[in-house]
Amino acid sequence: MKKNITLWIQKYRRWEFWPGYLFDIPVYAYFLYLAIRAKHLGFFSNINPEMTLSGFAGYGKHEDMDKFDAKLSPITVFITQGHDEKHIEHEMKKHGIIYPCIAKPTLGRTGRDVNKIHDTKELKTYLNHVNEDILIQEFIDYPLEFWIFYYRMPGEEKGHITWIVEKKFMFLRGDGKQTLEELVYHDPRAKYYYHQLKKEHSNIRTSILDKWENFQLNYIGNHCRGSIFYDVSYLINPQLENIIDETTKKMPKFYFGRYDIKAKSIEDLYQWNFKIIELNGMGSLPTHIYDPKHTVRNAYKTLFYHRKIAYRISKENKKRWHKFMPFKEMYKIVKEYGI
Repeated sequence: MKKNITLWIQKYRRWEFWPGYLFDIPVYAYFLYLAIRAKHLGFFSNINPEMTLSGFAGYGKHEDMDKFDAKLSPITVFITQGHDEKHIEHEMKKHGIIYPCIAKPTLGRTGRDVNKIHDTKELKTYLNHVNEDILIQEFIDYPLEFWIFYYRMPGEEKGHITWIVEKKFMFLRGDGKQTLEELVYHDPRAKYYYHQLKKEHSNIRTSILDKWENFQLNYIGNHCRGSIFYDVSYLINPQLENIIDETTKKMPKFYFGRYDIKAKSIEDLYQWNFKIIELNGMGSLPTHIYDPKHTVRNAYKTLFYHRKIAYRISKENKKRWHKFMPFKEMYKIVKEYGI
C-alpha cells in the first residue's frame, strides 16, 4: 500500500499525468466561451463537413483511408462485430495480412483497445474482450512514428503544419538479477505505468532479463499506453507542407486534424515514402505538449490556440452553408461514444 501511495504521489506531481477531468477544466471553459460566440454548442461539427461530427466522435477510422494512394496506406480489413477468429484469419489471408497485425475498434480513441496481435490465441482473446466492429491492419514495422497536425482555412489552397510529434516506445535493459516487474518499478518513467504494464506483461512479469538484454514494453504509440512524445516541429518545412497539402487533396473538405504516419527515416518522410496509419479529425490533440520539456502553461496556450483555429474554420464553413449538426443528433452520438 505504501509503495502504491508513493508511486501515486510521484506520478501526479507531473502535470502530464493529471487525470483528464482535472487537466481539461480550463480547456472546457474556453470551449464554452467559443460556443457562446458561435451561438451553438456544436460549432465544431461543421469543421470537417464530410466527417461525422468533424471526426470528434462516431467517425470510423477506416472511412477515408481508401481515398489515399495504396502505397500510403497499410492493408486494412473491416470486420463487423460477431465474426470469429477463423473468419478473420480467412480475410487476413485473402488480403495478404500476416501475424503480427494490429487490431483496433473502428470507433477508437486515445489508444483504446489497440493491440498488436501475434497469433490465433491472442486474436481469440481479443475478440472475447472487444465486442464491436474492428479493423485488422497490417503491422508496419518502421522505426519512426510521427503525428503531424495540419489545418487549412476554407477557400485557401495551402494549409499549415502546426507541429510534429515523434513517438518513442519504452525499453528496459536487463541486469540479469531483477525481474521484469522490478525493472519497471525502478525505471524513471516506466514506473508511472507500473500497474498497466504489470497487467499487460502478466505472463512474463516474474521473468529475469539477461544482462544488457533490451525489452520493448509497448508497441502502441499512445501517451496513455506509455509512449514518450517529443516535439520535433523543427522538421516542418515547405516541402513537407506541400506533401501533406497534396495528400489532403484526396479529401478536399478536410480542414483540421492529424495524420499518424510511420516512416523508415526522416529522408523518406520528405520523399513521400511513408505509411498513413490513421487520419484523425476534431478529436485530435496537439500532443507535442507532452514533450517533457514543455510546461503546463505552454500546454494550455497551445490547446487554446488550436481551438481558436477550429473556431475560425467553423465560422468560415458556416458562411459556405455547412450547417451545424442539430444538438439532439450530436448528443446521441457523443452519448453512444461514451464521452
